[in-house]
Amino acid sequence: MKSVKPADLERQTRLDPALRFILLTGPDEATMAAVAGHLIGLAGKDTERLDLTGLQLSQDPSLLAAEAASMSLFSPSRVIRLEISGSGDDSLAAVEALLAAETAINPVIATGASITAKSKLVKLVEGSSHAVAAICYQPDRRALVGIAMTAAGEEGLRLANAEAQLLVDLVSGDQALMRREIEKIALYLDAAPDRQRQVTVADIAALGAATHEEDVSACINVALGGKVREMPEMLAKAAAVGVAEIRIIRALAIRAMQLARLRDEVDGGAHPATVVSARSSGVFWKEQGAVTAQLHIWDSVRVARLMTRLLDCERALKTSGTAGAVLFRKLMTDIAHQAARAR
Repeated sequence: MKSVKPADLERQTRLDPALRFILLTGPDEATMAAVAGHLIGLAGKDTERLDLTGLQLSQDPSLLAAEAASMSLFSPSRVIRLEISGSGDDSLAAVEALLAAETAINPVIATGASITAKSKLVKLVEGSSHAVAAICYQPDRRALVGIAMTAAGEEGLRLANAEAQLLVDLVSGDQALMRREIEKIALYLDAAPDRQRQVTVADIAALGAATHEEDVSACINVALGGKVREMPEMLAKAAAVGVAEIRIIRALAIRAMQLARLRDEVDGGAHPATVVSARSSGVFWKEQGAVTAQLHIWDSVRVARLMTRLLDCERALKTSGTAGAVLFRKLMTDIAHQAARAR
């Protein structure tokens, strides 16, 4: 089955029994989470949820098919939530077994931000009548404003267009963060579907909706932009305000995936500025200048090497007894130096 748009999945009112495997990937993790949550919700409130990871499947490729064919002992139905890291190759054998199995009664909802459209896993999904893939790109500013207003309405808030634009800008287009801020505003104003409250600029300012997102974006742009002299101060500032190292690494990995995808178009003859400004680019308007500059610096070979080092660093940060923090600072400095040499 060919890839579909995330919006097509969000419009569904029931899970398709013919689909055993739904893969959500792409640079916008917030959209992935929202779509996955919607699909899991369609399974019903009494459904048993089983969480699996790509690491578990790499250790036991038969696990996914076995769980998809198993009936729940305590609930009328089951749904499997699969989190895939890296390229998805570790999960390839397990998904192949699932799609080839005689029986599968429990749907699998899988997400993986680092899986590209050209990966073996996506190709496998697109070639099966039992699976579907959706690549999630960040909505443009206009769409985000609409999402904010809709989400606010669900919480009992009346959010005008101007205030919605302000909120979108303050969270740098991060959907997940924006929804959390809306929930905070609803609590602050004691709003509910039966108690409508109007949101003002003062309400948004009072809750400090601008968070660490700008610090994370700044770290990414300093490193990938080759601003070596700014790196020590930037890392010190991020640490002082409490931005986790692994959060920066994961944000860098998402940007690297974005650069890899956009670089394919540039290598095909398109101008970086044209590619980045396109609605399909998934680049938030505030970041378009920085991403355009980074496309001039980072070619496909450099991006591939960067992604490998980022994955190694994330593993080190998640493993106890390693010099993860030291490796993080060295990697950030190395990235900045490499970008500076390539400018």
